[in-house]
Amino acid sequence: MSIASTIVQNTPLFGRMFTVDKSSGLEEINAWPALMIMTSFVWLAVAGVLGLVMPATQLFELESDLFYTTLTLHGAALTFPFTFQLMAGVGLHRSAGCVGKPVTGWLPAAAYISMNLGSALLTVAVLMGLKVSLVVMYPLPLVGAQMGIWSMNAVILGFTGIYLVLACMILFYPLLVLKMLFFGRKRPELILSERSLNDPGMLGMTLSALTLLVTGLPLVAVGTTLVAALYGIIPMSMAAWAAEPVVFQYSFYIFAHNLMEAMALMVMSAMYATLPLYLADGTRELFSKKLANTALWILLLTSLTSFLHHFITLYPNQPAGLSYWGNIMSWGTGVGAAISIFTVFATIWQHGLRPEPAIIAMLMGWVLYILDGASAVVTSNVAWSYMLHGTMWQSGHTMTVIVAMAIMWLGALYHHYPVITGRNLDPVLGRWFIRLFSVGGIGAALAMLAGGAAGMPRRYADWTQEGWMLYGNLILLFGLVLGASLVVYAYNLLKSREIPAATGERVVPA
Repeated sequence: MSIASTIVQNTPLFGRMFTVDKSSGLEEINAWPALMIMTSFVWLAVAGVLGLVMPATQLFELESDLFYTTLTLHGAALTFPFTFQLMAGVGLHRSAGCVGKPVTGWLPAAAYISMNLGSALLTVAVLMGLKVSLVVMYPLPLVGAQMGIWSMNAVILGFTGIYLVLACMILFYPLLVLKMLFFGRKRPELILSERSLNDPGMLGMTLSALTLLVTGLPLVAVGTTLVAALYGIIPMSMAAWAAEPVVFQYSFYIFAHNLMEAMALMVMSAMYATLPLYLADGTRELFSKKLANTALWILLLTSLTSFLHHFITLYPNQPAGLSYWGNIMSWGTGVGAAISIFTVFATIWQHGLRPEPAIIAMLMGWVLYILDGASAVVTSNVAWSYMLHGTMWQSGHTMTVIVAMAIMWLGALYHHYPVITGRNLDPVLGRWFIRLFSVGGIGAALAMLAGGAAGMPRRYADWTQEGWMLYGNLILLFGLVLGASLVVYAYNLLKSREIPAATGERVVPA
């Protein structure tokens, strides 16, 4: 038994949801993904509790410091150790089954440890007083320490945690995916559904890993220099270039924006791979692989420089040409999205669909992703950005993309779950999860966007002052529905039933 399987098996409650099936001979592709997915659910539970505390601080007029603490922790937990780690676990399992190579060795261990240790250190730093946005606006962490708002020790600990999380996303996870795709010996006994790199399902995963690696390297250079200076390994004077706000912010946004794009490429690849498996006529083919691959390439090329739209509010510090370029490229991503939408719906129209929970969840996430894209192109506009970038509209945009990714990967997990655990999920509970999540996700997104359009500022602790509590109550209401959907999903995992051995069938994931 691998160490990953042992940890999962010995973890109270959550271990029961993801105990690895060792009878199938697939433990080498099941164990580490199961551990990553299980741990992502632990962080989801933490994020859920924090999500309830935020509106409670408004309703009961508690100290604003508690609001900012929970806001920082809630956003960080949802984005990195939950959504990204869920994506990593399911994505690695899918890749392994497509290329017939095990998920073993030091790379999955390094990815797992760096993500979760880094997230834990950042959590401790925030509890020590460090209040940073999910998007780090440097040099505010250092300014806060200089003003005595938080300690320098909290800054060092927080930056260490962020650095470890980035190491997972920029180095360990992409290198693991690329190693699996291009190196090592293929083992026929591990192949579940063989695919080539020309297949849209594999092309998207490859482009995603390369995007994380290439766009993250400037931030690795800057982050390594700053962390080394904070720990006294090198003199602070040697880190002066990295401590320039413009250097840090541009390197940060080159990666941070493309992190969302890389996750979109990854989830699109999962959609392209999974959809054919649920077609009603059994063809198992997309309407057009060429169109699907074209959409992936367009999204990659347009998204790489669309991060510049985040700096529109720095104009005229940022040249106007770059601001408008970011605007144009942001709208250009809509071309790739439109081709994807056409390909998905043309496939369903041509072949029909078996409406099972896994694929319906992924399609509902696709709807949320389209809604998020619409909100994004609005704030990428130079004129509108001045009005909306500092409001709840931008929070709604960020939340919607995370929620969309989450339900799509939860749908993909629903599909892969029988292979990982040897157990089946209840489709009735699966459908209830989708209904509740759809209402909660779309409702919360629209409430945040409406609040932003009305001028409600983001990261603002007193919603009652200007009448923002109406939007706050709506966000709370739909947030509770979202939470209920995730409780239903978790309950479904807990009561899953073993697949009868007598069938002799091998479940084949995408």
